[in-house]
Amino acid sequence: MLRVRDDQWERVPDSRPGRQPIPTRALLEAVLWILNTGAQWHFLPQCYPNDKKVHRRFQQWCQQEVLREVLTQLANTLRDDGVLDERESFIDATFAAAKGGGEAVGLTKRGKDVKILAIVDRHGFPLSASTHAANHHEVTVIQLSFDF
Repeated sequence: MLRVRDDQWERVPDSRPGRQPIPTRALLEAVLWILNTGAQWHFLPQCYPNDKKVHRRFQQWCQQEVLREVLTQLANTLRDDGVLDERESFIDATFAAAKGGGEAVGLTKRGKDVKILAIVDRHGFPLSASTHAANHHEVTVIQLSFDF
């Protein structure tokens, strides 16, 4: 299981007002658990904060690109430590219905869909995860993910 070391943790901002503030480190470790296992939010173990609070903070971090910065720094640290091995990577993609629409939705024969693509290293550490309109060809989507 992926854990954040103390020296890596110093890079994450920890200022969040609220009635019952939850330590940011606990929230980040809960998000990393979800990303590592691929589990649904409601399956978050009880040793982590409330799944709704974790999901809300996850959405805020994604909108403000905080999570992208943290994961980039973590990946760079792992690469420097020799843990992240990019010489062998794996790509997987899936389609999901996008009934609500949105900018990244493409019209297909089945209706509105979105393509979700992930690239991981040989140990399963995510190198890239992206969503694209489903009507784009896989070669184009993979190239965009590599560029990212």
